[in-house]
Amino acid sequence: MRRVDREISRSEALALLTETKAGVLAMVDACGAPYAIPVNHALIDGDLIIHCAKVGRKIDCLRNDNRICYTTYHMAHICPEKLTTKYISVVVMGRAELVEDLEVKRELLRRMTESLAPGAEFTCDERIVADTGVIRIKIDEITGKANR
Repeated sequence: MRRVDREISRSEALALLTETKAGVLAMVDACGAPYAIPVNHALIDGDLIIHCAKVGRKIDCLRNDNRICYTTYHMAHICPEKLTTKYISVVVMGRAELVEDLEVKRELLRRMTESLAPGAEFTCDERIVADTGVIRIKIDEITGKANR
């Protein structure tokens, strides 16, 4: 990291991942082209969990190459008088896996519901669980940066 004076601790970076509910998932497709898409996420047991359709470009990319980059941030405000931005951000490097086990998927989706919509009832039946894609990202590296 070039601006080490702005680096935040791993625990603060994980806290931001827990607090934020969305970010951008970046991957590479089979032709080597970058592909990035905004998604919702939940941090569960140290893994980043994302739900999605079971088919599509995102799944194709991950089946081709499971390496990902994920970023999330809070932008407090732009300071025009100093030509700077107040922010806190996190970048995750990791490897994605598609969760196939239905009981594991159900539990991850239930916990993701708790994270994204506290108090909402989890109402997914077996068919919905089976038809929903769940991506579990094992975090290899996490860095964070802030300008406060």
